[in-house]
Amino acid sequence: MRPFSLRVFVPSGDPTGVLIATRDDGIGKATIFSRSLLGEVKGRKEWNLPGIYLLVGPSKLYIGEGDPVGKRLEDHAAKKAFWERALYFTAETRLNKAHIQHLESKLVKLAQEAGVVPLDNGNTPQAPALGEEEYAFVENVLADLLLMLPLLGYPQFEASEVAAASSDEEVDAPHAAATGKRRAAYSAMPRGLLFHSTSKDARATIETVDGGVLLKAGSIVASEPAPSFDVWMPKYAQMRRQLIESGVIDAQDGRLVVKQDQFFSSASGAATVVRGVSSNADGWIGADGQNLGDLLRQWKQKNFC
Repeated sequence: MRPFSLRVFVPSGDPTGVLIATRDDGIGKATIFSRSLLGEVKGRKEWNLPGIYLLVGPSKLYIGEGDPVGKRLEDHAAKKAFWERALYFTAETRLNKAHIQHLESKLVKLAQEAGVVPLDNGNTPQAPALGEEEYAFVENVLADLLLMLPLLGYPQFEASEVAAASSDEEVDAPHAAATGKRRAAYSAMPRGLLFHSTSKDARATIETVDGGVLLKAGSIVASEPAPSFDVWMPKYAQMRRQLIESGVIDAQDGRLVVKQDQFFSSASGAATVVRGVSSNADGWIGADGQNLGDLLRQWKQKNFC
């Protein structure tokens, strides 16, 4: 995460009125208003742009998209009685119909995963197919939006527990020294050790090699990553997509199967791609029952403490 500023503009001068929030480095703006101010918001140009929106009541949340966003909000004012406040997010010339459908799908799944408040949505919308560049763009928009929402009073997408970070300095080594330690730890281990991991619909095997591990052909990868995977683990989400697009991971009998051995510089990276959620090396278990995370920590303690 990087530092940022959030600016809130109050067009009427009344802090209980319509609010316009923008990030200093963002591409769009969030318009926040109470139900009684719907008529005032209709006069703003953002009303006629494609956008994603949230309707919030005392104990319920609805997430939707519209192109233009205003028409959908007007429909909900007539047909949905539960909501008291609303927020919609637009970006003139930058967000199109496919972008906002992607944002809607991801926000619904994130809200379901967080479980903070019941959703009024009747179904889970499917995200449209996007090219690699467009996908990366809209995921960056989503990440920025998720940082803004809690500051604007919308915490419904924050899970009570964040996925455990790696304890073996592997998931994203922050500097060259840590990367060097990691490589040295793997290089010092005997070659050819096998470790296995089983979780939900994933079942995989890795083998220790010089400088890292091999995810073995025949391993089964989780068919669907966690909804928050792209947000919190973008590096491995992108790696997972590339491996699927290249055919290294391919569909077979309704499952995602690793078709050829794939090198990873860390066991946690392999576990994260396999499980589709932030993972560490502790989940890789050897034939003697010892996990790979403990072996790596023992090596680091011996050599760097």
